[in-house]
Amino acid sequence: MKLKVVVKYFGSVRDDSGTESETLFLEEESTISQAIAMLKERHNGIRNRKGQILFALNQSYSSDESKMKEGDELALFPVVSGG
Repeated sequence: MKLKVVVKYFGSVRDDSGTESETLFLEEESTISQAIAMLKERHNGIRNRKGQILFALNQSYSSDESKMKEGDELALFPVVSGG
């Protein structure tokens, strides 16, 4: 069975992906890192990013090895620095 996960993009990551959001269908037990690998295959702009991408699973920072489940929301956004 495939998991349906909504991906939302913010800031320059949105620009690099060319969209605000999309739906991914992943294998059961898929991790965040596997989802991001799939997104890098789909979007050259994300694959070619020089900076890191931060992510949150259901509005909370998570390990990239966290397993995803049906209906999860994965948000991707750029690293922000300031002084």
